[in-house]
Amino acid sequence: AAPLARARLGMALREASPLDDGLPRQRRKVAVVGAGVAGLQAARALQALPDVDVVIFERAEDIGGVWRENYLGFGAQVPREQYSFPELGTSSSVLDWYPSGPQLQSHCVTYLESFGLRSALRLATEVMRLRPLGDGRWLLASRCLGAEAEVGDVEEEVFDFVALAVGGFSRKFVPEVPGSANFRGLRLHSAELLDVSAIAGRRVVVIGAGKSALDCLAAAAKHAEVATLVVRTPVWILPQKFLGIPFRFLASTRWFADLVFPPYYDASWFRLFLGYVWMPFQALLWLFFPPILWLHFAFLPRAMWPTKSLRWQLWHGHHLSICNIAAVRAMFRQPHVNCVRGPISRFDGEDLIVDDYLKGCQRRLPVDVVIFATGYREVWSALFDEKTRRELDPNGEGPDLYRQILPTADLPGLAFVGRVLSTTDIVSSFVQAQWLAHVVAGAVRPPPPAERRHNSECYRAWRRSFLPTTSSTFIAVPRVHSYLDELIADMQPKSASQRLFALPGRFWSSLFPLRANKYMAPPGACKDDMPWVAGYGAMNGG
Repeated sequence: AAPLARARLGMALREASPLDDGLPRQRRKVAVVGAGVAGLQAARALQALPDVDVVIFERAEDIGGVWRENYLGFGAQVPREQYSFPELGTSSSVLDWYPSGPQLQSHCVTYLESFGLRSALRLATEVMRLRPLGDGRWLLASRCLGAEAEVGDVEEEVFDFVALAVGGFSRKFVPEVPGSANFRGLRLHSAELLDVSAIAGRRVVVIGAGKSALDCLAAAAKHAEVATLVVRTPVWILPQKFLGIPFRFLASTRWFADLVFPPYYDASWFRLFLGYVWMPFQALLWLFFPPILWLHFAFLPRAMWPTKSLRWQLWHGHHLSICNIAAVRAMFRQPHVNCVRGPISRFDGEDLIVDDYLKGCQRRLPVDVVIFATGYREVWSALFDEKTRRELDPNGEGPDLYRQILPTADLPGLAFVGRVLSTTDIVSSFVQAQWLAHVVAGAVRPPPPAERRHNSECYRAWRRSFLPTTSSTFIAVPRVHSYLDELIADMQPKSASQRLFALPGRFWSSLFPLRANKYMAPPGACKDDMPWVAGYGAMNGG
């Protein structure tokens, strides 16, 4: 029984790789922008190539991205088996079952040190702009933000390849509210709630409806005099267990994806046929599933009850939060914890004026601290000039990407990593990084721009059929399996007989959630069993 289920990755390029032709090669210089979980894994995969020198640019003073520093009590909303670095293997046992933010930050440091990436890292260095030179190389302008740096001191370097791993949590977003200038209290983004002293004994209002809003409200419930959650549009909250079953056995499995989601855009004609046959039963499931899930809201404030169907929320790309529902109920049972449904109108001195939809009037909330759990905005477009931005984003939906990695435009030498939004993005970023390393090595040869655009159009048509308002990179969590299969098939093509032989193992694995260790080989495994991770022999002594 070959390790088809667990040992998907090998650390040696296929024998057909151009790197193995024995010819001398000029070393290539590769820039990785961002040192979060996606950037670190991209740097690791590219560094494993024999002719590549990697430089990692990180604007902050430490690595980790969103896990570097955030609000009180932040952490992963899925278990460690789904959110840990596949290459660290059993070291994930140092993480709690639901890892905290500081633990994941330490996990990132362990990864950095384990693979010798420290020497490639430039901390407190901001990438200002990227300009294509027309020959596949890129001019990168950066500046040091350290205390000893001179203001405006910009350094320009030429790179043979640039991998952008800036993610979707780059710039904090705080909406403009009339009267903010005269508000006498404290306004914070959720990521700035770092100390209990900011809210202890005060009247706190948290604005937002996602997991970060609930986490900040939980901190305020423990330490504040009054804690109020203001939600404009309540969202569905998914429980960690559903009818006694861990929710990951639903949300992160292939079988559940096949039950409730349309077939992936590149599905075979047979799978498409089965999808159409199953469609009426799928509609019945969507009628059955949400009412049972809604029972979890029975003891929550009415202001928290969702106003849209679960299918609408998911199909339109709104984020779902996975929470401990019992803890959320207990929090709202406390007399000093409240919830108001409606938009913010304005600040008025020490008060926040909210249009209360349920009461049909404006409410005046006395407040000392307002916490905006209102998310982030992307910054990738600010790195390019107008012409390059238009080439990268012709549809106004974010960069148009082949395999969600390479631009469909004729812009060689550029890639994006970590733009697949899911609760297991650390795993999808790992497979993306390996695919990118194969591209840089020449072991995977992407099609020309015209074919890449056609592929992207097919993907977008599929996405718009049930996710009409989401960004170009949103992939519903269960279909991440199909996306990873697509990347693996590029790196490790299989014949029809091999695919047929793998069906029993595929069926068995479809019953279990996506796990990080499924995409890494166990210690001592033969590199021939795992043919698509660069540098496996070096890591395992093979």
